[in-house]
Amino acid sequence: MNPMDGFKSLAGLNDQLRQMFGPQFFQNMMKQMPQDELKTYHNMDWEQMFNKQLFENKALEYPRIDIYETQQEVVAIVEVPGIESAQAVKLNIKSDSLTLSGSLSGRFKTIKEDRFYLNERFRGTFERTVTLPARVRPQQARAIYKNGLLEIRILKTGGRPPQSKGRTVPISFG
Repeated sequence: MNPMDGFKSLAGLNDQLRQMFGPQFFQNMMKQMPQDELKTYHNMDWEQMFNKQLFENKALEYPRIDIYETQQEVVAIVEVPGIESAQAVKLNIKSDSLTLSGSLSGRFKTIKEDRFYLNERFRGTFERTVTLPARVRPQQARAIYKNGLLEIRILKTGGRPPQSKGRTVPISFG
């Protein structure tokens, strides 16, 4: 293994962070960090961090999703601030996965990129598919969008239903 490979991963991470959070990401982060916290980072085990997922040059997933189970349901909470209509997002559920896709244009479409002092929020098209922790009934799914969060509730099945194309689930706005 080439000892410089770690730096290539760092360069890729740097590019990803700047793409996601704007060209001044590191400068803005350092300005806002208290001096005593900077000293803490100076003493961290950086070698261990290089082996962590953060430095494996994987793209960060959007939107962020929390999934949990109850006895009867699988519940997903999806962070998608800025959705203005049901046409901006599509939710498809299969017996073993859910796919969310859509587009966020943002309210500042007319402002050029170089005019932003901070540019951290996601804009653009997205698609994310996640495997569910249990088999579900796509026909028994409901989704409601409120305060920037999409809550998806899907009834679990008792057995293993056959794979299907899935179902596009309508999203209500609350």
